[in-house]
Amino acid sequence: MPLTAASPAASFRLRARWVVPVDAAPIERGEVVVEDGRIVSVGRADHRDTAVAADVRDFGAAALLPGFVNVHCHLEYTVFRGLLEEMAFFPWIRALTALKAHLTEDDWVASATLGAAEMLRAGVTTVGECADAGASLEALLAAGLRGVVFREVFGIGSPEPADAIVAELAGRVAAMRARVRESGAEDRVRVGISPHAPYTVPAPLFPALAAYANRAGLRQAIHVAESPAEVALISAGAGPFAEMFARRNIPWQPANVSPARYVADAGGFDAPTLAVHCVHTDADDAARFARRGVSVAHCPKSNGKLGAGVAPLRTLLDAGLAVGLGTDSVASNNAVDLFEEMRAAVYGARAREQDTGALTANEALHLATLGGATALGLDGEIGSLAPGKRADLCVVRLDGLHHAPAEDDPVAALVYSARASDVALTMAGGRVLYDAGAFPALDVPALRARAGAARAHLREAMRAA
Repeated sequence: MPLTAASPAASFRLRARWVVPVDAAPIERGEVVVEDGRIVSVGRADHRDTAVAADVRDFGAAALLPGFVNVHCHLEYTVFRGLLEEMAFFPWIRALTALKAHLTEDDWVASATLGAAEMLRAGVTTVGECADAGASLEALLAAGLRGVVFREVFGIGSPEPADAIVAELAGRVAAMRARVRESGAEDRVRVGISPHAPYTVPAPLFPALAAYANRAGLRQAIHVAESPAEVALISAGAGPFAEMFARRNIPWQPANVSPARYVADAGGFDAPTLAVHCVHTDADDAARFARRGVSVAHCPKSNGKLGAGVAPLRTLLDAGLAVGLGTDSVASNNAVDLFEEMRAAVYGARAREQDTGALTANEALHLATLGGATALGLDGEIGSLAPGKRADLCVVRLDGLHHAPAEDDPVAALVYSARASDVALTMAGGRVLYDAGAFPALDVPALRARAGAARAHLREAMRAA
C-alpha cells in the first residue's frame, strides 16, 4: 500500500483484527478510514469484497489504536541511558546536572532525535517534552512527532530579578515559536514553559512565570512532590537539598506545607499547568489541583527506580483530574515503553491501595492515550479514534507467543502482555513515521553514531571527575 512519510494527504483504509477506539468498545474486524491526515470513519470492515484495494492495508492479528501520548519525557537525556544507575533521587539529579555541561548543541540534538526515534518505535505519537537545552524541538520537527515542548526555567540562587529571568525566557520561547512557524509545523508542535521544580525555582518567580504564560498563551509543566528530599526541604527545611542550599549560601525558609500547596500558595498554578510526578500528595492536594484545573503526569517506573515512592493515582483520578502516563527520561527509566508504564501504573495502584479495583486495564489504556491528550490540552485533536480527529495511531501485533491465546481480548493483551517491540506501524496526521523497522523520516544509524560519540565524551568526563 502506498503509505509514505511524504504523503500525509493520501486517502486510505487500515484494517486489523481489532480496532480499539479507547472512548468506545473494541471493534472486531475493524477499519479506520483516513483522508487528508484525519480520521473519516471508524467501524466494522466490509469483508464481502474479497479483492483487496490498493488503498487498504490489513494487519490481520493486530490491534489498531490511538498513538500513545507520553505526557512527560526528556528526549534530550537519551545519551544518559544507563550512566547513572542505582542512585537515590538527590545524588542522581546532582550527577545528571554536572554531566550536562559536557554536551554540545549538536550532541543535544542527536540525543533528542535518537530518543524521538525510540518513541516512534514504541507507538508514541505525542510527547510532553521538558527541555533544558531546547534541542528537542528540532527532534520533534525532524521526526514528525506531535507534542508540547516545555522550555525549562530555573532561578534558585540566581542574582537576577524575576522580570529579567522572565524576559530571557520569553526571548527563547519567541525563537522556538518562530522555528515552528518556519518549519510549517504549527499544527503539531506547540511551545510551553516549565518552571522546573520548587527546589530550583524561588517562590517569587512562580507567579511571574504564570503571568507570562497567561499573556503568551502557554501551558506550564512543573515537577512537584517527586521525592522525599523535596518534601523534607519544603516542609521542614531539612534533608539534602537544604544542606546544599546552606553550602551555597542560598537562603531558605521552610514552608511547613506539602510541595503541592507550596507551589499553589506561591501562585505557580495560576496558569494552565501539568503537575509532573505528584508522588507525595494527598486528597487535599488533589482537591487543590482540581480547583485550579491542574492536570497530572504519572511516571510510575521512574518514580519506582529512583525510590521516590508510589503516587496516589486512585486519589488523583477520583478528584476528577486529567491524568496521563509519562516515562520521564531514559536516564531514570531506561525505556520509553508505554506498555511497561501501563503495567507499572496498574500494579502500583493496586499494591498501594491493596485493591484490584484501584486501576483497571481499560483505565490504564485511557491514561496512555486519551488521558494524556487531555492532560496536554490536546484531546480535541488526538487520544482516541473518532471521525474528525487527527490520524495519530499505532498498530500493535497480537500474534506473538507472549499473547497466545489471549488475543481475543485486545485491551487485556495491550495492557498486560504487549511490549514496544510489538508495534508494527506508527502514524501521526496520516503520515507514516515508523513501519516494520523502517523510519521514513530519520536516518537512525547516523543518529546512533552521533549519540555514541556524545556518550564517549560523557564517559571521559566521568572518568576524569
